[in-house]
Amino acid sequence: MEQEPLDAEDHASVRLAAQQLSTHHDTGSLDEHLQRWAGFVAEVEEGIDAMWACQFDHDARARDWLHDAWPILTERVRRIHQPQLDALDERFRAATAPITPLGMTPAEMAERPEWWLYRYPLRVTGDPADPLPPAWSPEPDRIE
Repeated sequence: MEQEPLDAEDHASVRLAAQQLSTHHDTGSLDEHLQRWAGFVAEVEEGIDAMWACQFDHDARARDWLHDAWPILTERVRRIHQPQLDALDERFRAATAPITPLGMTPAEMAERPEWWLYRYPLRVTGDPADPLPPAWSPEPDRIE
């Protein structure tokens, strides 16, 4: 499928998002942030090393920039990239389970704006003696 060409306004929106979000997010282009999210999703699908379980929330924040940038981007840029983002988000949901703190139901958690921060991996690798966060319940499958 041939990609729709971007115009000056589209490119400006991508630059503006990168500029505005650089003060409280990692720097990088839209494509770089999509690649970071894709890389993290692939890691989650393969299984997160239990030794790095404490990093999971931080690494999931790769999705934050995309969430914050979306309203800044032009409609055309969003339309072009939305299928890729939707596919990555669906893969992430499939490879994770919801965390339901404070008595919220999984459905309520799924509706939260930053839903990806309220999930944990279904698969972990590494030393079975490595502790996992208590919120990861039921405990993920441990794989070799």
